[in-house]
Amino acid sequence: MQMDAPSADGRTRMHLPPQPFLSGDASANFFFPGVLFSMADTACGMAVFRALGRYVPIATIDMRIDHLAPATMDADLVALAECYRMTQSIAFARCELLCGPQLKVVAIAVGTFMLQSRSAKKPGINRQDERQQ
Repeated sequence: MQMDAPSADGRTRMHLPPQPFLSGDASANFFFPGVLFSMADTACGMAVFRALGRYVPIATIDMRIDHLAPATMDADLVALAECYRMTQSIAFARCELLCGPQLKVVAIAVGTFMLQSRSAKKPGINRQDERQQ
């Protein structure tokens, strides 16, 4: 998975080139569904970090993915994620997964993330702490 340059609309964009070992079928025509789940979880987590403006330990509480169409391996798999709501301890994010030459939406995921675990209070664990030292 590769992170793309930050977008002006605040969304996190990642892409994953097709490779045979990521296939869920013998003919290597489609991405394995677990690849889509992992990509959505990662993109949503990165969107949470972007919304926070720093890196702190987070944990996925819940992730739901709706598969809308087969994810063909004829182009990169692309994830577009955003953190759309944040409380003091929970962040909510959503992600669209697109693939194929026309970047067709193949899945939509939503996730919730726990923020500020105990280790987040240790000095040096996030960018803000590092700048203050």
